[in-house]
Amino acid sequence: MIVSILSKLKKTSMLMFAVLLGAVLLVTGCQSKEVETSEEIAKLSIGLVPGEDAQQIIEKYDPLAKYLERVLDLEVELIVGTDYTETIEAMRTGKLDLGMYGPFSYILAADTANAEAAILASYEDMGIYYESYIITHPESGIDKISDLKGKTFAFVDPASTAGYLIPRMYMEKEGINPDKDLASTTFLGGHDACALAVKKKQVDAASIVKHQLESAINAGLISEDDFKIIHTSDRFPGGPMAWRKDLPEDLKEKIRDAFINMPEEDISVLRTAFPKLVKFEVANDSDFDILRQSAKELNLDIKELI
Repeated sequence: MIVSILSKLKKTSMLMFAVLLGAVLLVTGCQSKEVETSEEIAKLSIGLVPGEDAQQIIEKYDPLAKYLERVLDLEVELIVGTDYTETIEAMRTGKLDLGMYGPFSYILAADTANAEAAILASYEDMGIYYESYIITHPESGIDKISDLKGKTFAFVDPASTAGYLIPRMYMEKEGINPDKDLASTTFLGGHDACALAVKKKQVDAASIVKHQLESAINAGLISEDDFKIIHTSDRFPGGPMAWRKDLPEDLKEKIRDAFINMPEEDISVLRTAFPKLVKFEVANDSDFDILRQSAKELNLDIKELI
């Protein structure tokens, strides 16, 4: 009986070993297939920003596709998702190699879809980074965030990074809960509207992104005598282009160089696909830590922000 049991155990052990060995070989084989080289990739799939007519988006970015095909010597496929969630899922499943994201949709893609920030666009009216201001009328008597308690305040939009999430984060850091400590809050829908509300003394203070305030001044909507800045946020980036983290390193370098050299190589691509863009610069995942921190401190679900 003991011999029989040991024999069975031995057979069972050998069987288990064979199964485990087969599993290891299978996994190893799968992993070896996943390690791509740039020579093995014949097509680059790019996910474009959703939200407009798909055909119009394809036409807008067609010069970009042709430029990348010429520079990278690869076929380029442009894909338009119905929303950022679909774009993220496409990258997670390996159907996208490169994607255009908003700031918070990128964070979600980095966390769930193996995305890695690659390129940031620098525009003539705002550069690469944003800064969020809190402004007030010069006669308001408000000089710092803690003075906002009991005052009226205008935000831009609940989904606005610079017009709501960032200023709210700084308020809470200073012990001001906008939902409880302000006399009233309102969402005006636009940065210009917030500037005008301060100018007309319709609210005591408001949030606004730096480049939009400058645009309002240049357009004559508001003058520098109509407001004062009581708080300036740390800089935070706009939405990046991000690639699959497991793309071959040499291909990543070629893609990065293609975008950075675009102004010199083919300025017409910029004028068509990125009308106000000045240049591209290298992006880093750490650029988005301030947004991660703001979402964490406000107990926000990033999925609800995209």
